[in-house]
Amino acid sequence: MKPVVLTLGTFDGVHRGHQALLARARQRAHALKGEVLAVAFERPPRVFFRPDTVVPGLTTPTEKEEWLRRYGADRVEHLRFGPALARRSAREFLERDILRRWKAREVVVGFNFFFGRGREGHPGCLKKEGAPRGLRVHAVPALLDRGETVSSGRIRARLAVGDLAAAHRALGHPYTLVADVQRGRGLGRRLGYPTANLKVDREKLLPPGVYAVRVDVPNGVRRGGVLNVGTRPTVSKRGRPVAEVHILDYTGRLTGRRLRLEWVAFLRPEKRFASLAALRAQIARDEARARRLLFA
Repeated sequence: MKPVVLTLGTFDGVHRGHQALLARARQRAHALKGEVLAVAFERPPRVFFRPDTVVPGLTTPTEKEEWLRRYGADRVEHLRFGPALARRSAREFLERDILRRWKAREVVVGFNFFFGRGREGHPGCLKKEGAPRGLRVHAVPALLDRGETVSSGRIRARLAVGDLAAAHRALGHPYTLVADVQRGRGLGRRLGYPTANLKVDREKLLPPGVYAVRVDVPNGVRRGGVLNVGTRPTVSKRGRPVAEVHILDYTGRLTGRRLRLEWVAFLRPEKRFASLAALRAQIARDEARARRLLFA
C-alpha cells in the first residue's frame, strides 16, 4: 500500500484555507510517493450536539468531493459524526481511526482542528501522542483575507448579503450548485422565459435573489443564465422556496438531467410585482444585464 497522508475536517466550501491543507498534504504525499486521503465530515460535528441548529452547507457531498479531488485528494471518505465518535477519546480516535482505520503515515490538519470526547484533542495533542507511534503531524495556520480568517461561516455571511466578490475571493473559486432538473409548472415558459426547475439538496445554502450564472448543460456546452432563488411571490401564494434557471439561447429538454451552475453576480433581491407584465419587463432587464456581465 502507498503511504497515506491524511487530512481531516468538515471542508464545507473547500475554501482557500482548506486548499492550503490539501496543498500541504499533496506536497507530503509527493515526498513519500504516497497518496492523499481526505476524510470529510458530512455535517459539522457541532450539529450533532445541537440538532436544532440550522447550518446550511456551502457544498453538498457531491460538490465537496469534486472540489477535494480537484485540489489534490486522491481519495475522499465521507464521515458521519454520531454517538460512537462523540464518545471516543482523543487517544482512541488516534489509535482506532487515524492509525488503524486510515493507516496514516502523516496527518495535515488546520490550526483549529479539535477531536475526541469533549474536544479534548487538538493539533498539539496530536503531535505529542502521534510522535511515539511514528505519526508525523502538520498543523496549517489560519489563512487571512484582508485581515479576516477565511472560514465557511464568513463566506456564508457574504453570500447572504449578495457579496459574491468577497465570497469568491475567500473560496478561491466560484460558488457552485449541482442539481437535477425536475418538472415544473411551466410559468416561466408562459412568460416567455422558460426555466429549468432545480431539485436542490435541502441542506444546501441558497441565498434568495436573482443572479447571473454560468451553466454547464449535459451536451458539454457552457452557457449563460439567470438564476432565481426564492418564493416567486408574484405568481405563487404557497411561498415555497424554489430555484429555477433560465438558460440563455437554449431550447433543449432538460428534465431529469443534471446541471452545474457557477454564480457570477448578484443582480437584485427577489420582489413582488404588481402584474405579470411588470414581472416580464423586469425579467427582460435581468437578462440584458446578465448578458452584459457574462459576455463583456
